[in-house]
Amino acid sequence: MRNVFVVSPFGGGWCVKVAATGEVLTFETGGQAERRARALAAEARAAFGEAEVWIHDAAGRLVGRWVDDRYEIVAPGGEAVAA
Repeated sequence: MRNVFVVSPFGGGWCVKVAATGEVLTFETGGQAERRARALAAEARAAFGEAEVWIHDAAGRLVGRWVDDRYEIVAPGGEAVAA
C-alpha cells in the first residue's frame, strides 16, 4: 500500500494529513506543510517502499503530487502530467 500525505488549507493555515493514520499536523504556511510532508514521505518510502505527497492549492484543488522523488502537475481534469 502506498503511503499518502496530503497538503491542504486548514483553519487559516495549512496541514499535512497522514492518510494511513488520520493524523493531522498544522503549519502556518503551505511551504512548511509541503516540506514536512515530503520528509515524512521520504521516511515512509525508506521503510515501506512507496509514498506520495498530494498538494492542494488555497482553494482546496489538487494541483500536484510528489510520487517518490518525481513531481507531477495535476491538470484541471485530474490528469497527472510529469513536470
